[in-house]
Amino acid sequence: MRPARRRVLVVALPFVLAWAVVLAAFAGLRDRLPDPLATHFGPGGEADGFTGTGAFLSVVTAVLLGSGLLTLMPTLRLNKGLRAQRFAVTLGYGLSGLLGYAFASLLFANADATRASRVSQPLWQLGVAFAVAAVMGALGWLIAGRDPASATGPGDRAAAPRLPLARGEVATWTRSVGSPVLLAVGAGTTLLGAVLTAVGSGPATWLIVIGLVSTALARCRVTVDRRGLAVVPWFAPRPRMRIPLDRIERATSREAGALSLGGWGYRIRGGGSALVFRSGDALFLTLTTGREFAVTVDDAATAAALLNTLIERDRPAPGERG
Repeated sequence: MRPARRRVLVVALPFVLAWAVVLAAFAGLRDRLPDPLATHFGPGGEADGFTGTGAFLSVVTAVLLGSGLLTLMPTLRLNKGLRAQRFAVTLGYGLSGLLGYAFASLLFANADATRASRVSQPLWQLGVAFAVAAVMGALGWLIAGRDPASATGPGDRAAAPRLPLARGEVATWTRSVGSPVLLAVGAGTTLLGAVLTAVGSGPATWLIVIGLVSTALARCRVTVDRRGLAVVPWFAPRPRMRIPLDRIERATSREAGALSLGGWGYRIRGGGSALVFRSGDALFLTLTTGREFAVTVDDAATAAALLNTLIERDRPAPGERG
């Protein structure tokens, strides 16, 4: 099977199966269901929202198949193996399990009810839904990790570029990069924390702290010079992330999706870590430890070329080593 077709099958299959399960449950219970159905429940488990049976099927189809399509699109756009997109696959499988169980449990809760207003849904059903989501997410993680077409090694990437630099010549490369996602999350979290604090919820002040940190780190400056790579926030020289030149084996650049790197912000993934601001051009460093570090930034090719030149110039020739 072609890699692209395999990705479509693996990523879309759990959503299609969840949709089929819900439709099968609906068909089997059709004569035992009230119309409308109880589809929303209050804190005590009592029904407080209702949907017609026809509209329910439309919602199920739109939500499950629409979620599958949204999960599939970045997987196809990136044109990479599933192992490099484990986070997206895991999230998709978990979401399909959560939604599939939630819709099916609604149908069984409504079965044999004379009136939808008398239907109740115990709170423990929510815990079961999250447990199913966790199991499905773990399955997606394992399936993505076993994708043979996704194994990539140094030979699969572009050759490490060089930037012409005369002996003794000094050069510095620097770019600013921002993240609308981190900015929106930070501002939203700060606002939520402020509202909850105002109404007397003391622990919500932690939301303000987290939101302010996310907002502060939503824009950083990436610099490459003779000392290596440095990433600092826009507003102050500290905190700072620095990778010295002697810890870098080689540098390359390529297009990368935020989800393929694990999501936005600082991400720890198998074999390395990444600082992700957005999808697009990214600088990849292979460290002397064998691990990899990536940062998304414009003009990453120039940064990689300068780093490789500095590494080569700084590293002693074989005959000069003691």
